[in-house]
Amino acid sequence: MTGPEQRDVAPVLETRDLHVYYDKVHAVQGVSLEVRRGEVVAILGANGAGKSSVMRAVMGLAPAGGGAVLLHGEQIDALRSDQRVDRGMAYAPEGRRVFGDLTVHENLQMGAYVLRGQAEVNARIEEVYALFPILRERKAQVAATLSGGEQQMLAIGRALVRQPAVLLLDEPSLGLAPVMIKVIYQTLKQIRARGMTLLLSEQSAHIALRIADRAYVLENGRVAFSGPAAQLREDPALRESYLGA
Repeated sequence: MTGPEQRDVAPVLETRDLHVYYDKVHAVQGVSLEVRRGEVVAILGANGAGKSSVMRAVMGLAPAGGGAVLLHGEQIDALRSDQRVDRGMAYAPEGRRVFGDLTVHENLQMGAYVLRGQAEVNARIEEVYALFPILRERKAQVAATLSGGEQQMLAIGRALVRQPAVLLLDEPSLGLAPVMIKVIYQTLKQIRARGMTLLLSEQSAHIALRIADRAYVLENGRVAFSGPAAQLREDPALRESYLGA
């Protein structure tokens, strides 16, 4: 596993004074965060705090109304979401959003569209099947017939096929049974141990804090707390102040 002392000082992904508006609603109000290589960074907060808006703005799926998004130190605000994927970002959105009328294997192939060469595509998909064996068993099954947890695995696997420089996961535990949440987070630990850089948003803070290195807590679109995840894990007063638990 990549230790904190081994991680690059320069962030892979960064937002500076990021703002997002939906008509007259100021959903994100000056959020600055950074994710260094090999880190797991969690964006926490209640429903409506602005977590998904930050994630969508980083991916270019929600228009930034001010501030900047940087990847490897390069400002990417003007890039479309597909261009950000080409630069090394991948995104598993809230609500899973798999291609329901395609099979599991076809969904993973869709994730590999940026790759060249069938041998590389096959190798990447095999790596996903090794992480999520249930997907191998379901490879010929239409994605719409999968359980919610299996669809979440597929959404994450589809993003992983690209072997991104940074993987964004938006509410990966949302609406899932506890047993499926456990399986998914055990797999995220494996991904983390391989040195993958992760930015994830979670309403269930206690789950995300088990694997996160650092955390940002949002309240009403602003950063209310930022610091080591261990501080929130181990300090009941901090958890009560910022997470209400």
